[in-house]
Amino acid sequence: MLGRAFIFLSFFLPILEAKPLKVEVSAPSAILMNAETGAILYAKNIHEKQYPASTTKIATALYVLEQKEEKLNDMLEVSYQALKTVPAHLRQASDSKYSSHTLEPDGTNMGLRPGESLSVYSLLHGLLLSSGNDAANVLAEYTSGSLDQFVTELNVFFKCHGIRETHYTNSHGLHHSQHWTTAYDMALMTKLALKKAVFREIVKTSRYHCPQSNKQPARYLSQHNKLLRPGPYFYPKAIGVKTGYVAKAGHTFVGAATHEGRTLIAVLLNCAESAHRFRDSIKLFEAAFAEKLIARVLFAKESDSFSRVISGAQGPLDAVLKEDLVLNYYPAEEPAFRAEIAWHPSKLPIKSQETVGTLRLVAEDGTILRQLPVFAAHDVNQKWWSVMGDLCQDYKPFLLAVFLGGQVFLLLFYFLRKNQKVA
Repeated sequence: MLGRAFIFLSFFLPILEAKPLKVEVSAPSAILMNAETGAILYAKNIHEKQYPASTTKIATALYVLEQKEEKLNDMLEVSYQALKTVPAHLRQASDSKYSSHTLEPDGTNMGLRPGESLSVYSLLHGLLLSSGNDAANVLAEYTSGSLDQFVTELNVFFKCHGIRETHYTNSHGLHHSQHWTTAYDMALMTKLALKKAVFREIVKTSRYHCPQSNKQPARYLSQHNKLLRPGPYFYPKAIGVKTGYVAKAGHTFVGAATHEGRTLIAVLLNCAESAHRFRDSIKLFEAAFAEKLIARVLFAKESDSFSRVISGAQGPLDAVLKEDLVLNYYPAEEPAFRAEIAWHPSKLPIKSQETVGTLRLVAEDGTILRQLPVFAAHDVNQKWWSVMGDLCQDYKPFLLAVFLGGQVFLLLFYFLRKNQKVA
């Protein structure tokens, strides 16, 4: 016995509202996002403008890899322009004559020297592990030809990928009044970056052996992310990503962690103390990973059917499932979606158990979350007049030829009779 019967091609199901994680964090802006789906599990002032500090380097690495991923072994020579340095108070003055790209003497650096040659691969480690402002400039020059061109291209890249609350003026994150982002955009950038295998490899590395160069001996570069290092904030599920700090930005952090095949991104901006960002990110991750997966039966094979009226049929087409349509999700990530049936073109008669369409769950962004075929519940036959109509359509050329032939015959018959009367 069939239960619910749906006759719509597209309809919304009653959705239980997603339940945001109940976590308190000290950061003025924070977000927790699913790295695969983009679902937001926690949000606090996620669209509020903030300064990113060295978390800027996530975007720098992303764009470098976007353009040069196949050239990791290219050797780059460090230019004088990339290492240009001025005191912070001069560089950050409102009427400063110095470019936003210029370095500051107390900023974090890889320790590069003019004329030094290193590979793109080593410089990316210097960028993401040592947080090298100098490495950021060298990679930017290489990627786009100049520092100005790099940030121009980077801002265009953002817009093309839906990152619309960010404007960068340099590749390293040293403070500039027009260099800003939001927690939401930082999560989107990181979501893109984590799709790059090289990026994932580097940001989870604790220590990198940088080979000898033409200017310096071999040395080790160490990770700044305390979730990856032995100590009070070591977190075994962590896989990266990047720390940051300048006075006007506060302590910033983007972290990523994986558990049971689920990867999450945490962003914490403008923290008052360094430890807060690590403590709060662990709280967010643990609250999310403690959730139990829900299996919600949305359509049951035993009780749900779908109906469609077909022109010329003796009755409606009733369709059923051969298995339940189940959606799996975590409470904080329940998606908003609609259900729709894509009916197949139907040629009568339709036999019972014939595949007649596809039932789909479609997310707000158009992603198909789940789909299953639907099958005819019974035979659907054609009305006699519809059969005749189809026959007429099938034999239309023949019938037209008969009709025209008949017209020609009548005309000939008419003229022959007329000629006989005249004679």
